[in-house]
Amino acid sequence: MTRRLRFGLFDQMENDGDTPLADQYSQHLQLARAADQAGFTHWFKSEHHHVPLDIAPSINVLLSAVIRETSTIRVSSLVHLLPFYDPMRLYEELCMLDHLGHGRLDVGFGKGISPPEQMLWGIPRDEATERTEETLDYVLSAMNLVSKEGLGILFNYEGQFSSAKERPLEIAPYQNPHPPLWRPGTLSTAAKLGVSTIIPGPMKLIPERVAAYREEQNGDGAGGHPPILSTLRRVVVASTHRQATEIATRAWKHFDANLTKLFRQYDMWPPTMVPSFLGDVDKAFETESLIAGTPTQVSEYFDQFEQESGLEHVTICPAFGNVSGAEARATLDLFCEAVLTS
Repeated sequence: MTRRLRFGLFDQMENDGDTPLADQYSQHLQLARAADQAGFTHWFKSEHHHVPLDIAPSINVLLSAVIRETSTIRVSSLVHLLPFYDPMRLYEELCMLDHLGHGRLDVGFGKGISPPEQMLWGIPRDEATERTEETLDYVLSAMNLVSKEGLGILFNYEGQFSSAKERPLEIAPYQNPHPPLWRPGTLSTAAKLGVSTIIPGPMKLIPERVAAYREEQNGDGAGGHPPILSTLRRVVVASTHRQATEIATRAWKHFDANLTKLFRQYDMWPPTMVPSFLGDVDKAFETESLIAGTPTQVSEYFDQFEQESGLEHVTICPAFGNVSGAEARATLDLFCEAVLTS
């Protein structure tokens, strides 16, 4: 049977607490190369600041490194925290990344889930959504203009938080008019924008959420790029079920500690469910946020997922919490052998 599912790889880039930082960077870049060589469609990276959840807070620097290390896989943020950026600098850097990858760049955007990170960067919580929308509008307006009019065109923009007056655009995206876009978090927003998204939840709930997206979908895709509907699964594969479960349980608790460190320190919490379920591993398994097992068990799960979910794309995360570089690579290798080649 030819598998219909395609796979992306999400790298949390957490501090594992033991390995020197330079070595962690090397291990994560090796993982990206392996995913590229195995035929994964996308490599994704989130953005966080002031927290051990993210040892690579300069997301554009890391995207550049991954682009240089790979050849075919699409490289994407998931997401750029738009309120944190000067919009013109972001525009120029995204255009540059798009050229470095010869059109392999996707761009995820959002405001982030962490109130403390916003606070530490001086972003009022009640302005985060509006700043996100305005920065996106600024960047896409510039990309659409230069794609239509050519280099040297003068860009003007007047917003609540940023403006531009006759600023010459001397770099344009490689992809016309702009790279494919991703908006996780709110299905309705993603659908109305016609962009790709990550659909949360166990497989039994995904078909109705896919239907909800399709019902609200606006057009065939922003910028002419058909949207991809994916889901995220943190995955551990090992030779025995017990070993896989032990690694997954240990790593999930470390993931929760990293994710919630600032929430606890400042007693500032997201308005929605914390993705780590406050360290509740049973809840993680129950919601299929976490998958652990032998190669056969994981392959059987994705066989069922392909038949029942209605999705054609899944994003896996083998490197999270304190999963070691060797453990993440073992999961990826076993996953590829059992799932990609089955």
